[in-house]
Amino acid sequence: MTVAAAAMTTTGHDDHIAPWLAELLDRPVPAAGTPVTVVGHSAACPRIPYLVDALLHRGWSVRSYICVDGRFPDGEAFVSSGQHFGAMLDSIVRPDDYLPPWPRWWGSLVEGLVVDPAARDLVFSEAVPIPRSWFDQACPVPTLPEAVRPAFLSFGPGYAESRDRAHAEGWLTHRLDGDHLHQVVAPYEVTDTLEALAACLDSGR
Repeated sequence: MTVAAAAMTTTGHDDHIAPWLAELLDRPVPAAGTPVTVVGHSAACPRIPYLVDALLHRGWSVRSYICVDGRFPDGEAFVSSGQHFGAMLDSIVRPDDYLPPWPRWWGSLVEGLVVDPAARDLVFSEAVPIPRSWFDQACPVPTLPEAVRPAFLSFGPGYAESRDRAHAEGWLTHRLDGDHLHQVVAPYEVTDTLEALAACLDSGR
Protein backbone atom coordinates (compact mmCIF):
# COMPACT_ATOMS: atom_id res chain seq x y z
CA MET A 1 0.00 0.00 0.00
CA THR A 2 1.29 3.46 -0.94
CA VAL A 3 -0.13 6.49 0.86
CA ALA A 4 0.36 9.73 -1.05
CA ALA A 5 0.43 12.91 1.00
CA ALA A 6 -0.03 15.32 -1.90
CA ALA A 7 -3.55 16.39 -1.07
CA MET A 8 -3.51 20.00 -2.32
CA THR A 9 -1.14 22.42 -3.93
CA THR A 10 -0.51 25.37 -1.65
CA THR A 11 0.83 27.94 -4.08
CA GLY A 12 -1.21 30.71 -5.58
CA HIS A 13 -0.84 29.74 -9.22
CA ASP A 14 -3.80 29.45 -11.57
CA ASP A 15 -3.27 25.73 -12.12
CA HIS A 16 -3.49 23.59 -8.99
CA ILE A 17 -4.07 20.27 -10.74
CA ALA A 18 -0.85 19.86 -12.74
CA PRO A 19 1.48 20.22 -9.70
CA TRP A 20 -0.70 17.85 -7.70
CA LEU A 21 -0.61 15.26 -10.47
CA ALA A 22 3.13 15.66 -11.01
CA GLU A 23 3.85 15.09 -7.32
CA LEU A 24 1.75 11.93 -7.21
CA LEU A 25 3.29 10.57 -10.41
CA ASP A 26 6.71 11.05 -8.85
CA ARG A 27 5.89 8.39 -6.25
CA PRO A 28 7.55 4.95 -6.43
CA VAL A 29 6.11 2.79 -9.17
CA PRO A 30 4.89 -0.72 -8.23
CA ALA A 31 6.41 -3.71 -9.93
CA ALA A 32 5.30 -4.21 -13.53
CA GLY A 33 1.95 -5.97 -13.72
CA THR A 34 1.06 -5.34 -10.07
CA PRO A 35 -2.70 -4.65 -9.90
CA VAL A 36 -3.47 -1.25 -8.45
CA THR A 37 -6.56 0.23 -6.83
CA VAL A 38 -6.52 4.02 -6.51
CA VAL A 39 -8.31 5.43 -3.47
CA GLY A 40 -9.02 9.09 -2.74
CA HIS A 41 -10.86 10.79 0.12
CA SER A 42 -12.87 14.00 0.28
CA ALA A 43 -11.53 16.76 -1.98
CA ALA A 44 -9.39 14.25 -3.90
CA CYS A 45 -12.46 12.40 -5.20
CA PRO A 46 -13.21 14.63 -8.23
CA ARG A 47 -9.58 14.20 -9.33
CA ILE A 48 -9.33 10.42 -9.04
CA PRO A 49 -10.37 9.54 -12.63
CA TYR A 50 -7.88 12.12 -13.91
CA LEU A 51 -5.13 10.50 -11.85
CA VAL A 52 -6.15 7.01 -12.98
CA ASP A 53 -5.99 8.09 -16.62
CA ALA A 54 -2.47 9.46 -16.11
CA LEU A 55 -1.35 6.27 -14.37
CA LEU A 56 -2.73 4.12 -17.19
CA HIS A 57 -0.82 6.20 -19.74
CA ARG A 58 2.31 5.56 -17.71
CA GLY A 59 1.78 1.82 -17.89
CA TRP A 60 0.36 1.20 -14.42
CA SER A 61 -1.99 -1.76 -14.10
CA VAL A 62 -4.91 0.12 -12.56
CA ARG A 63 -7.80 -2.26 -12.03
CA SER A 64 -10.17 -0.05 -10.05
CA TYR A 65 -10.61 3.16 -8.11
CA ILE A 66 -12.59 4.09 -5.02
CA CYS A 67 -13.89 7.53 -4.08
CA VAL A 68 -14.33 7.88 -0.33
CA ASP A 69 -16.80 10.36 1.17
CA GLY A 70 -16.31 13.14 -1.34
CA ARG A 71 -17.90 14.79 -4.31
CA PHE A 72 -18.76 12.66 -7.32
CA PRO A 73 -16.34 13.39 -10.20
CA ASP A 74 -18.46 15.57 -12.47
CA GLY A 75 -15.87 17.82 -14.12
CA GLU A 76 -17.11 20.95 -12.37
CA ALA A 77 -15.39 23.25 -9.89
CA PHE A 78 -16.14 22.82 -6.20
CA VAL A 79 -17.87 26.18 -5.95
CA SER A 80 -20.43 25.05 -8.52
CA SER A 81 -21.90 22.66 -5.94
CA GLY A 82 -23.76 25.56 -4.38
CA GLN A 83 -23.55 29.31 -4.03
CA HIS A 84 -23.47 29.00 -0.24
CA PHE A 85 -20.14 27.13 -0.33
CA GLY A 86 -18.39 29.80 -2.36
CA ALA A 87 -19.88 32.49 -0.14
CA MET A 88 -18.63 30.68 2.96
CA LEU A 89 -15.11 30.52 1.53
CA ASP A 90 -15.22 34.19 0.60
CA SER A 91 -16.23 35.07 4.15
CA ILE A 92 -13.08 33.51 5.64
CA VAL A 93 -10.50 34.26 2.92
CA ARG A 94 -7.43 36.14 4.15
CA PRO A 95 -6.11 39.40 2.67
CA ASP A 96 -3.48 37.37 0.76
CA ASP A 97 -6.29 35.37 -0.96
CA TYR A 98 -5.46 32.24 1.01
CA LEU A 99 -7.88 30.29 3.16
CA PRO A 100 -6.96 29.29 6.71
CA PRO A 101 -6.33 25.57 7.37
CA TRP A 102 -9.56 23.67 6.83
CA PRO A 103 -10.17 22.68 10.51
CA ARG A 104 -10.76 26.37 11.23
CA TRP A 105 -13.57 26.62 8.70
CA TRP A 106 -16.16 24.83 10.78
CA GLY A 107 -15.40 25.96 14.32
CA SER A 108 -16.07 23.52 17.14
CA LEU A 109 -18.12 21.24 14.87
CA VAL A 110 -15.00 19.73 13.32
CA GLU A 111 -13.59 18.66 16.71
CA GLY A 112 -16.36 16.11 17.05
CA LEU A 113 -15.18 14.27 13.94
CA VAL A 114 -12.19 12.84 15.83
CA VAL A 115 -12.77 12.41 19.55
CA ASP A 116 -9.27 11.22 20.46
CA PRO A 117 -7.20 14.38 21.11
CA ALA A 118 -3.88 12.90 19.97
CA ALA A 119 -5.31 11.65 16.67
CA ARG A 120 -7.15 14.92 16.14
CA ASP A 121 -4.03 16.99 16.77
CA LEU A 122 -2.03 14.83 14.37
CA VAL A 123 -4.56 15.13 11.54
CA PHE A 124 -5.24 18.83 12.05
CA SER A 125 -1.54 19.65 12.23
CA GLU A 126 -1.14 18.55 8.61
CA ALA A 127 -3.64 21.17 7.40
CA VAL A 128 -2.10 24.23 5.77
CA PRO A 129 -3.46 27.46 4.25
CA ILE A 130 -4.44 27.03 0.61
CA PRO A 131 -5.32 29.50 -2.17
CA ARG A 132 -8.99 30.43 -2.46
CA SER A 133 -8.62 29.82 -6.22
CA TRP A 134 -8.10 26.10 -5.53
CA PHE A 135 -11.87 25.69 -5.39
CA ASP A 136 -12.50 27.55 -8.66
CA GLN A 137 -10.57 25.12 -10.88
CA ALA A 138 -12.46 22.25 -12.44
CA CYS A 139 -10.78 18.92 -13.05
CA PRO A 140 -11.43 17.05 -16.32
CA VAL A 141 -13.06 13.63 -16.09
CA PRO A 142 -11.57 11.41 -18.81
CA THR A 143 -13.30 8.39 -20.26
CA LEU A 144 -11.62 5.38 -18.69
CA PRO A 145 -11.56 1.81 -20.02
CA GLU A 146 -14.55 -0.28 -18.93
CA ALA A 147 -12.14 -2.73 -17.32
CA VAL A 148 -11.23 -0.08 -14.73
CA ARG A 149 -14.17 -0.33 -12.36
CA PRO A 150 -15.21 2.37 -9.84
CA ALA A 151 -16.69 2.27 -6.36
CA PHE A 152 -17.95 4.85 -3.89
CA LEU A 153 -17.65 4.52 -0.12
CA SER A 154 -19.51 6.99 2.05
CA PHE A 155 -19.46 7.67 5.76
CA GLY A 156 -22.89 8.53 7.07
CA PRO A 157 -25.30 10.80 5.18
CA GLY A 158 -22.92 13.65 4.33
CA TYR A 159 -22.27 12.57 0.74
CA ALA A 160 -25.47 10.62 0.16
CA GLU A 161 -26.16 12.60 -3.03
CA SER A 162 -22.78 11.63 -4.48
CA ARG A 163 -23.28 8.01 -3.43
CA ASP A 164 -26.72 7.97 -5.08
CA ARG A 165 -25.28 9.41 -8.27
CA ALA A 166 -22.50 6.83 -8.24
CA HIS A 167 -25.07 4.08 -7.82
CA ALA A 168 -27.13 5.48 -10.71
CA GLU A 169 -23.98 5.47 -12.86
CA GLY A 170 -23.48 1.78 -12.15
CA TRP A 171 -20.71 2.13 -9.56
CA LEU A 172 -20.34 -0.30 -6.69
CA THR A 173 -21.43 1.64 -3.60
CA HIS A 174 -21.24 1.06 0.14
CA ARG A 175 -21.88 3.04 3.31
CA LEU A 176 -20.27 2.88 6.73
CA ASP A 177 -21.86 4.61 9.70
CA GLY A 178 -19.49 7.36 10.75
CA ASP A 179 -18.42 10.93 10.16
CA HIS A 180 -16.25 12.43 7.44
CA LEU A 181 -12.97 11.39 9.09
CA HIS A 182 -14.08 7.85 9.88
CA GLN A 183 -10.82 6.47 8.47
CA VAL A 184 -9.06 8.12 11.43
CA VAL A 185 -11.63 6.96 13.99
CA ALA A 186 -11.95 3.38 12.71
CA PRO A 187 -8.92 2.70 10.47
CA TYR A 188 -9.20 -1.09 10.57
CA GLU A 189 -12.89 -1.09 9.65
CA VAL A 190 -12.29 1.31 6.78
CA THR A 191 -9.24 -0.61 5.53
CA ASP A 192 -11.12 -3.91 5.61
CA THR A 193 -14.00 -2.32 3.73
CA LEU A 194 -11.72 -0.84 1.07
CA GLU A 195 -10.02 -4.20 0.57
CA ALA A 196 -13.40 -5.92 0.27
CA LEU A 197 -14.60 -3.36 -2.28
CA ALA A 198 -11.39 -3.72 -4.30
CA ALA A 199 -11.79 -7.51 -4.28
CA CYS A 200 -15.37 -7.18 -5.52
CA LEU A 201 -14.30 -4.81 -8.28
CA ASP A 202 -11.48 -7.13 -9.38
CA SER A 203 -13.78 -10.12 -9.45
CA GLY A 204 -16.37 -8.28 -11.54
CA ARG A 205 -19.13 -8.63 -8.96
